Amino acid sequence: MKTYWEQTANGIRRRADAPFVDHVEMAGHQLAAIVTYGKGEDGTLRLCRELCYPRLRTLPRDTVGTLHARHGEDQRQRWRVDGVPAEEYPEEFVFDGVLTVVSYDPGRRLRITRHCFPCVEQAAYIEHVTVENLTPTPRHIAAEAVDTTEYVRGAGGVYTLQARCPAREAVLAAGETLVSDLVCSARLHRLPPPEPDGTAELAARQALVQQLTVGSLVLDCPDAELVQFFHLAKLRAAESIFDTAAGPLHSPGGGPYYAAIWANDQAEYAGPFFPFMGYERANLASRNAYELFGRFMSPAGTPIPSSIIDEGRDFWEGQGDRGDAAMVLYGCSRYLLAQGDRELAQEMFWMLRWTADFTLSKKTPEGVIASDTDELEGRLPAGDANLCTSCLAYGGLLSAAALARELGEAETARVWNAEALALRQAIESYFGAEVSGYRTYRYYDGNTTLRSWICMPLTMGIFDRQEGTTEALLSDRLFRDDGVLSVEGDVTFWDRSTLYAFRGILQAGGSDRVYPFIRRYVTQRLRGAHVPYAVEAFPEGDQRHLSAESALFARVITEGLCGMTPVGLHRLALRPAVPEALGRVTLRGIHAGGGCFDLAITRREGGHTVVITSDGQQTERFIPFGEEYVWER
Repeated sequence: MKTYWEQTANGIRRRADAPFVDHVEMAGHQLAAIVTYGKGEDGTLRLCRELCYPRLRTLPRDTVGTLHARHGEDQRQRWRVDGVPAEEYPEEFVFDGVLTVVSYDPGRRLRITRHCFPCVEQAAYIEHVTVENLTPTPRHIAAEAVDTTEYVRGAGGVYTLQARCPAREAVLAAGETLVSDLVCSARLHRLPPPEPDGTAELAARQALVQQLTVGSLVLDCPDAELVQFFHLAKLRAAESIFDTAAGPLHSPGGGPYYAAIWANDQAEYAGPFFPFMGYERANLASRNAYELFGRFMSPAGTPIPSSIIDEGRDFWEGQGDRGDAAMVLYGCSRYLLAQGDRELAQEMFWMLRWTADFTLSKKTPEGVIASDTDELEGRLPAGDANLCTSCLAYGGLLSAAALARELGEAETARVWNAEALALRQAIESYFGAEVSGYRTYRYYDGNTTLRSWICMPLTMGIFDRQEGTTEALLSDRLFRDDGVLSVEGDVTFWDRSTLYAFRGILQAGGSDRVYPFIRRYVTQRLRGAHVPYAVEAFPEGDQRHLSAESALFARVITEGLCGMTPVGLHRLALRPAVPEALGRVTLRGIHAGGGCFDLAITRREGGHTVVITSDGQQTERFIPFGEEYVWER
């Protein structure tokens, strides 16, 4: 596996010693910026921006109706030295939540440093440029203005798209610098343009990055790459939250998917993780998502939509019922347990009752849960009942039952636990099979090839076939450098199933077996050809940096390595899985159960020692392999 980037204190750096091109997504409250950057075959800088404005809709009630503004090479301020054009030759690229490009002119008279980032609050993107005279003599530095305006008609009226940077001119003495800001923005045409201050906005972006990476839920362990990838994953997961008419909404991003939520990405993947970060904007975004789905929970028992789009104004259900109620049941119950807020849990409990009732109404004669498709929406066969939907239903019923007990709903808890037990037995009898020589699961009735989602039982604590399932997932039939193939014999992979697989194998006690594969994946994503986040898929979507995939990686750490599962409003089950090669893991600033605490785990002979520090008090326990300890605040 070839690597191109090296680690820095807070990010990664790439020397521009060969031509390349890559893209990265960053987000503020009002826009997302997908920046394509690199070094051309002639050695010069390549820099293009695709800006997505979630609240500026091009089409009403359309999933992909977000206004896109593309600012190419022609919208970049170009410099002259003593009247001679100074083309930029990049020497290094740095990413630490801000994309920084350091370039020189051919004679290395100038160092041109570009900081590229979206504003935190305003609907604007900035390239904050510093030009430094590296020669011992004064130099006349100049650049013409960039001033382009485009008008686009959309669902909200006419939008003004602009890229602006004033002309700059100065005589710089040796070592002196000149600062210039390119501002790209979009707005309704009758509104005034934003006028952000580049220095202040850069500081605001850096402060947000600091808050989301090392402000809480801070990982410490001997694996520096794992630490850094985890902290960047938190950034990508939590930055992709946009102001909308329905309040802050977490959205996948990637170019098409803004001001909209999905039952898998937002409800199932991200929602259960955000409470642990203690980032209130993310918690509010999750609550908003669950409440939007709640609007469609009809007494008639019709399915909820797969996605709610256009700032909450419409919905999409183009692939029928994907098991969406099971996704929301699982995600919302985990979210409420982790939040530890009794009043909130009581307010939202009806949603769990509805999604449980709907899910159980889809029980087949064999006792598993039917759905039209799964979260891959027909890209691959899923039969009339698939393993993923039934496992989500099982996990959701258990977590919802735990919450019911907390709220005094003893009979409801008893019924849901009984249904979960019956469903677990049905999962074994219906899906349990030998596939390609492994004692694992078939994904649906008639399935004869290995599928990546055979990992799902492991993530829900069903370990009946853990050995065969682990070996199948990590075999050369499924695993490649980029992760787990969606189906054996194909080239397609989706990071979401790879990350579920990592988490499930850890939860099943396979830490030593899976850790080398996690290391391989982390190195590829953090320092390979396309960095620095988990991706959606390949070949579909050009490996977009969808946000919820980063939340899934973060859960590999919180639920996998550290083994944290909320089982009550103030109760946390711990089943750590630290590989021997790693030895120890510490998470500081964990928000769960209505408080904040630190967790230190050390691998020992026969198990793990855990030390929990909360409110100045320490609790220490030894947890044997395969067992769990339930800590109560």
